Amino acid sequence: MGYHLDEAGEFILDLDLSNIYSFYRAKGFRFSSEVLTRYLLSLETKPLVILTGISGTGKTKIAQLFAEFILQQETAEGKAARAKFIPVRPDWLDNRGLLGFYNLLDEKYHAPPLLELLLMAQGQHGDGKPRFVILDEMNLAKVEQYFSDFLSIMESRTSDKPEGEMIALHGFAAPKETVGGLAVPSLMGLPADIFFTGTVNVDESTYMFSPKVLDRANVIEFNDVELEPREAAEGDRFVLREEQQALAEIIKALGAYQVPSIRDYDQAAKANPLFKGVLQGLIDLLRPYQLHFGYRVINEISRFLLNAQRSVEGYRFEDAFDIQVLQKILPKFHGTQARLKEPLERFLAYCHAADLAYDDSLIGKSGASNGSARFPRSAHKISKMLTNLQTQGYCSFIE
Repeated sequence: MGYHLDEAGEFILDLDLSNIYSFYRAKGFRFSSEVLTRYLLSLETKPLVILTGISGTGKTKIAQLFAEFILQQETAEGKAARAKFIPVRPDWLDNRGLLGFYNLLDEKYHAPPLLELLLMAQGQHGDGKPRFVILDEMNLAKVEQYFSDFLSIMESRTSDKPEGEMIALHGFAAPKETVGGLAVPSLMGLPADIFFTGTVNVDESTYMFSPKVLDRANVIEFNDVELEPREAAEGDRFVLREEQQALAEIIKALGAYQVPSIRDYDQAAKANPLFKGVLQGLIDLLRPYQLHFGYRVINEISRFLLNAQRSVEGYRFEDAFDIQVLQKILPKFHGTQARLKEPLERFLAYCHAADLAYDDSLIGKSGASNGSARFPRSAHKISKMLTNLQTQGYCSFIE
């Protein structure tokens, strides 16, 4: 599996898996270290990550190569049981594309790749080996139709019920057999150690995500295309420290995933003295526009901060919180100029404010450059969205 327990029971990552950044480069792909780090920590925080951006920037490869990295010492059979690449079809109107169906004619249950993975995972949760599902072009069909069972289950999980509510597969008392000989029970849980990554392209053939979907994911955007490698810069400061140890901790957490809870918030607030005030200021700013967020998002942001604090070199609260604003809060912003101009202008002022106290005098002004803003990543994205509002009368985070 690429890791093992030593005589003292400590979790040890094997040396051939010690450098994930080099692994991607060796495969011929060049991603910024920050993007890779954000993807790892986002998966560790919540088992649903959406990768969006222009076509051809490597979104699918980010996910495929991470699964390959984790599973590189598995047999071909083991890899097939733990990682599935699933192209989403535009004719998926319900969950049968993922969970299959029982055919009365041949009296067999027809199981698509995801159901096969779930069936093989039954009884193996807690073995320390995560599983990966890549939904390619996730928004070719309406996510709320074919993926709704999984969205609901992710939110019904608790620490004492890690599989959440059960999925109904068929109405028979006895299990039904698949064409490949797997037994399909009438009800089945979703193991907590299965991690979904969805890739997204936006054009006339795709659907926009609802706030329900975006609220349950970390959304990472890929739009930068660089023909020449660049020297490590400010944007690459969000990288793993003591990489072998950090990777071991991340993989260990993936294999024993626990749902974020209020305990994460309490721990993050204690570890980051600025957190409560900064978070409350943002909630207060967005509440008048009904754009604020709930306890689930707070707990997930808190978990991300804790993960970053444990794993990131030279950890800064501002960097980690900035990334979570960009990935968890801004993706739900889409609408007309009448609806979003004022809240986005206030949001931009918030990102620039040195003490994060809201200042009306900053409305409509760029203030400092995005690079010197307290939260530069979010400020840069908000500036682009405001430009789209001005020129088009409409804007969306996912573009």
